[in-house]
Amino acid sequence: MTGIDDALGEGWVRTLALAAAFDDPWVTSAAAWAVEGLAGAVVVDVGSGSGGAARAFAARPEVGVVVAIDRDTRLLELVGAAAHRAHGVVGNLPVRAGGADVVWASGVVHHVPDQQAAVHELAALLRPGGRLALVEGGLPLRCLPHDAGIGRPGLEARLDEARARWFEDLRTELGGPPLPYGWPAVLARAGLVDVRTRSYIAEATSPLDEVGRRVARRHLESARDELGDRLDPDDRAAVGRLLDPDDPQGVDRRDDLTVTAVRTVQVGRLPG
Repeated sequence: MTGIDDALGEGWVRTLALAAAFDDPWVTSAAAWAVEGLAGAVVVDVGSGSGGAARAFAARPEVGVVVAIDRDTRLLELVGAAAHRAHGVVGNLPVRAGGADVVWASGVVHHVPDQQAAVHELAALLRPGGRLALVEGGLPLRCLPHDAGIGRPGLEARLDEARARWFEDLRTELGGPPLPYGWPAVLARAGLVDVRTRSYIAEATSPLDEVGRRVARRHLESARDELGDRLDPDDRAAVGRLLDPDDPQGVDRRDDLTVTAVRTVQVGRLPG
């Protein structure tokens, strides 16, 4: 699928693996929902990343085989040879049109210039009666209290606003037509019916375990590294202090943080 960056750096590979560990509980639940009532299903995970969803699907009794597809072969290696053998996960096999019972695409379509056309492409992989599960939307991750004790209160809200401007700049750079309607309508316009939506909470509660603390740290590192001048100097300084391992108010030392995000899944069925 055109428009997806296949030149990921090693740091991004590690970030995807961390995200998969954090997302595992909700992905496990969403995978069970997506294949409910099927038998021997062929599942195609498009943009499989480090393989968290592929492994979740492969663990389901309704699933016969999972095809994990990603342009970066380093990411497919993270699925692991043992998982390939034990659970029937295979990587980067050609998938013919009309060959899949379930297509899963998480956080993929918004990286493509023409998002509606991309969903049409995904739907074309389904056999009649097959399901497309699209993970887009939801609510952004947060980890800080309203008053973090550093800088002005409300830092997370300002990070959200800056990230929204960053995303709009990303979409402008990608080009492509606008998408002035919601994801359920996107699936319907691709010819899918019985479109349903569910949202799941991804969370790490206080006191944070190692994964939760690393997710909180990565959340703030991305703000520091990606948002740039979209943050005012005071907020950039506050993020810097929160990331300072020697600062008693930094995320590495605090025991009052809870990491939460909402992931939204849209599932539609191809008639037939």
